[in-house]
Amino acid sequence: MRRSIFTSTGLGVLALLLAACGGTADSGSTTTTGTSRVTTTTAVPRTSTTSTTASTVSARLAEVVCPTTYGVPTTGTPGLPSTVAESIPSDLVGRIAVYTDAQGQMQILAPTGWACSAVLAADGSSDVAAYPVGQPDPTTSGTTRDTGEQVVGSQASVCASCNYAQTTPVVPAAAHRCAVDYAGDASLCPGPYAGESVDPVGSGIVGFLDPPGVRGSGAGSGGEFPANGVVTYHPSASGSEPSYIETCTLPDSQHPLCTAALDEFVLAYGAR
Repeated sequence: MRRSIFTSTGLGVLALLLAACGGTADSGSTTTTGTSRVTTTTAVPRTSTTSTTASTVSARLAEVVCPTTYGVPTTGTPGLPSTVAESIPSDLVGRIAVYTDAQGQMQILAPTGWACSAVLAADGSSDVAAYPVGQPDPTTSGTTRDTGEQVVGSQASVCASCNYAQTTPVVPAAAHRCAVDYAGDASLCPGPYAGESVDPVGSGIVGFLDPPGVRGSGAGSGGEFPANGVVTYHPSASGSEPSYIETCTLPDSQHPLCTAALDEFVLAYGAR
């Protein structure tokens, strides 16, 4: 089970942003579905992720290995476990699973029984997407955003322009550094999206919300569902470290699931 890298204050900020309006990737692949096998163990205390105190349980969630597209041929895949221990709200037991790429480089939480896909690009960037069966794969949408239900996690690796593309709209420090690195070329340093709400979660971690109908930082934003997300920015002296981003785009009725998915993503990748 992963340890929290945040104080309760940091998680509280993320919860407040998500409470404002309920509850990313470019290459082809096939899809699969999975069913969660959950065994509930001891209940543990947890910082509230909603407006009221919510108990959590330590559970073993099914790990679904998604069909993965490679930018560079691989010689094999590791033996990944069939279940993963996670702390989740008790009312999500049986409703949530872990989705990962074939190398186990990134994990996301999403509803059980969904289709999924993953991309491991030649430049080291990667994406994992989970989405309802029958819905278009978000990782094959190119520049046209899919606006259906989805949970998408990505990391930009060594691609500096990719890092800036996902950080400058929500992180002023990234926007400033991008302007210096690219001599003020606004096309390479996108500014804030109109209608997008932004809140800091912790050091180098920002939460964002794209309300229904607002195209913003979130994968799947601009459709009928709110897109809640988090993005990281941890620049090094020699340049920007890989930026991680996750978006959960679900109807208001699935708000607790988005909160759990984003909390877990922050715990796993927020310090990277």
